[in-house]
Amino acid sequence: PWLDINPAGTFLRRDSQIVIVDNKHKAVLALATNGVVSVLADQFEGKPLRGLNDVTVDARGNIYWTDPEGSSLAKPVGDIYRLSVAGKVTRVAGGFAFPNGLDVDPASKFLYLIESQSKKILRFALPATDDAPLGQPELFYDLGGSGGDGCVFDAEGNFWVADFHRPETKKGRITVLSPQGKVLGQLDVPAQVVSNITFGGANLDEIFCTTGTPDGVFHAKVGVKGFAGHPGAELKPLRTLATQPHEGAHPLHARRFGVPGNIGISRGWYVWRKFDRATWTGEFEHEGNGEIFTAKILPWATTYHHLTYGAHVDEPLPGERVNCFFNPDGDKKRGWLVHYQDELCQMKGHGHAWIIQSVKPGGREFSAQVFAGDKVFEDKPRDFQLASDVKTFRNGHRTDTAALKAGDRLYFTWTKEGDRRVVRLVADDASLDAVKKLESDAVAARVAQEGMTGQIEAVDGETVHFIIHSSYWFQGNQLKPGQTVALRATDAQFAAVGEAIEAELVTRKNLGTYGSGVNETTLKLKNPTDAKKLAGWKKGTVVRLIAK
Repeated sequence: PWLDINPAGTFLRRDSQIVIVDNKHKAVLALATNGVVSVLADQFEGKPLRGLNDVTVDARGNIYWTDPEGSSLAKPVGDIYRLSVAGKVTRVAGGFAFPNGLDVDPASKFLYLIESQSKKILRFALPATDDAPLGQPELFYDLGGSGGDGCVFDAEGNFWVADFHRPETKKGRITVLSPQGKVLGQLDVPAQVVSNITFGGANLDEIFCTTGTPDGVFHAKVGVKGFAGHPGAELKPLRTLATQPHEGAHPLHARRFGVPGNIGISRGWYVWRKFDRATWTGEFEHEGNGEIFTAKILPWATTYHHLTYGAHVDEPLPGERVNCFFNPDGDKKRGWLVHYQDELCQMKGHGHAWIIQSVKPGGREFSAQVFAGDKVFEDKPRDFQLASDVKTFRNGHRTDTAALKAGDRLYFTWTKEGDRRVVRLVADDASLDAVKKLESDAVAARVAQEGMTGQIEAVDGETVHFIIHSSYWFQGNQLKPGQTVALRATDAQFAAVGEAIEAELVTRKNLGTYGSGVNETTLKLKNPTDAKKLAGWKKGTVVRLIAK
């Protein structure tokens, strides 16, 4: 089984269950060896948990985690929470400047905390009972540098710290401290930052650390035996989370494509030759070298067409010049189309326009040159002719004739037909809003009928975690809490099929940036028995969400 989570910290209990602090469900979870995921805690004083960061356990089985949400050196509002063996959540300490890594020493006498923004390591005496707060913090060590992140103990009680980044070396390192706060040694790591560390290996005498720049995991055999951690205790779960059947990594998922800020590795000008709806593939011609190739098209490929986000991928005309963005598929550099925008959007977005250089008798053939403001951008003019059904917009209105003349500043979309460039749309600056409104109305009508594409990430009782893909992410922003939506599965061509399952939108969070975006939503099923139906939908199924 599988379940989409956003884990921030973990520890392994002696019964082989993994305890996880998860920011997807804002909960403390336990993952059993049989794949069952249980919720151990998800509220404090009747309100949902906030930001969960790192987690540890003491000898009695009490679980502690840090919550740095909203905290900083100027605003020290970070907290430490405890989940007792009896199942009670308590805020045991607060007022920290980004509380980060924490751990309990092998003797279970002290809880150590890395307060990242103060760059200090604090130590608290653990209380004798499970219902008492932590003792007053004492300064254990002033780390300096860029502060610390994760931490771990060795079997002798020495404290190993992920010394995040040292300005003097421009690298991260691991600093080892005795129980008295004396530096025993330091390990330089060949990366700019070190984020977390743990002991591992067959004899628990190897140190592993996660890093950034480069992203990776480094390890070293240090000849020091690590502390295996306190055994933990079995806690009574509040409930279990429904998981999806495991079917391997699905090639279509918004977490793989459409990640905010990542809208394609290969990009440039292409001729859109054709789109095959039966296979959702496109044929393209590279404008520079004439290479013709096919690529798969995401059902939620982001689009920017006629100054409007959310057009369908079937809207470009055969032969139309478009700016395309591709992600690789295995060894194929341009394997998936993830974004396109037509020439009108590209030119307007970069402050470019066509300036008419000459017009032949009859007014349908002309030459034009690209300018950036009042400066020439392309050295040579290009020759064009108007299509018989060209759409023309002048002075803010649709017109019957283009009425071209030398010196006109205009925007085009055009197709390549043999050696000819055939203009399909002409608009001046005063008409761009009219062009946009026409397209926006068409997109809105289509979205109202077909909905937005998305995928179910998890079903938890009557709660559905649903991600709206970036194809209609702009329209997804219009959804409001309390609104009723209908979910429908799709077929191989991504057309809606089967019954509609209704739900209420509870929360929505836009993760999008330019040209790429997703909306994470939480839905509440109108009929709780529909949870079994949704959980039975095949993993990776593209779902249509239609707003009521």
